[in-house]
Amino acid sequence: MVQSNLIKNIESGEILEVRLTDTHTIKPFDCGVADLNDFLFDDSKIHIKYLSATTYLFENENKTIAYYSLQNDLLHIDPQTDKDFDMELWDTIANKDYSYLLRMRGISTFPAAKIGRFAVDSEFQRCGYGTQILNLIIMGFLVGNKTGCQFLTVDALNNVNTLRFYERNGFSFVTLNDYNKPSRQMYKNLIALKQLDNM
Repeated sequence: MVQSNLIKNIESGEILEVRLTDTHTIKPFDCGVADLNDFLFDDSKIHIKYLSATTYLFENENKTIAYYSLQNDLLHIDPQTDKDFDMELWDTIANKDYSYLLRMRGISTFPAAKIGRFAVDSEFQRCGYGTQILNLIIMGFLVGNKTGCQFLTVDALNNVNTLRFYERNGFSFVTLNDYNKPSRQMYKNLIALKQLDNM
């Protein structure tokens, strides 16, 4: 497995990060999953037109290396049944801002951003690009956050490789109720990362 440094390639100009517009020509892309390919070529510009998702591309001279789309979301948690989440929230804020923690207790919805689609071209998979792009997404919300966003969510395809990828990158499952469904809702706690950033 050859690890590639996405940031260096962006800084050198070898790879460009582009916010997709309705006039942008999408370069060839194939991640091996028809639904993710179809979204990029058939649906991404429609979502831009109707303000439902924004898509970002990573491309070189010849092709699209990866893309992701973002949309607003609410993370719904039942504080009465999800004690693990309640404890995670407590650990995140405890000894830092007790008054804010008290306001957070018992809340069932939290501002979030959803990764609607995320894929890397087959030629560039297993090179570390997925994790590096995910880190760029996270940093985009931690630095100069334009909206309140406490969690990053994703409806991850319910297969071993996809779930392991998100778990390795610090995502947790929202519920066990979607265990046998085509996708599983997962979240990453940005509050904890922001607290670490401020230490």
